[in-house]
Amino acid sequence: MQESLSGVPLFLVYVSVGIAMLAAFTKIYIWITPYDEAKEITEGHLAPAIALSGAMLGFTFPLVIASYTHAGIVDFLGWGILACVIQLFVFWALHALLPKVIETNNTAGALCFATASICVGLINAASFIA
Repeated sequence: MQESLSGVPLFLVYVSVGIAMLAAFTKIYIWITPYDEAKEITEGHLAPAIALSGAMLGFTFPLVIASYTHAGIVDFLGWGILACVIQLFVFWALHALLPKVIETNNTAGALCFATASICVGLINAASFIA
């Protein structure tokens, strides 16, 4: 029984650090966008919720692979920072191509934002395995 519980402390470290990084990423993402997600989502606007959800998923995929490949905690943090930078770049690139899509609650445009974030996150995650 003791052997089966030996991984619990490391599990708790990775879960805690992963959730903290996801929270930090979400806060940074909300901070850099030119609109107020909390206000928009609270008012029932679907577009910011879709875009934010896609960005959060796109950020999380690389963390999953980094933990799966048993990266050390410092490497895990480093991959998290890289994933954050890449997701923020995706947002700004899409915002330049499709300006005011989220702000006008265009759900079709928001789906493009979310899909691009998820696709880039998956590519980013797969790149860790190489």
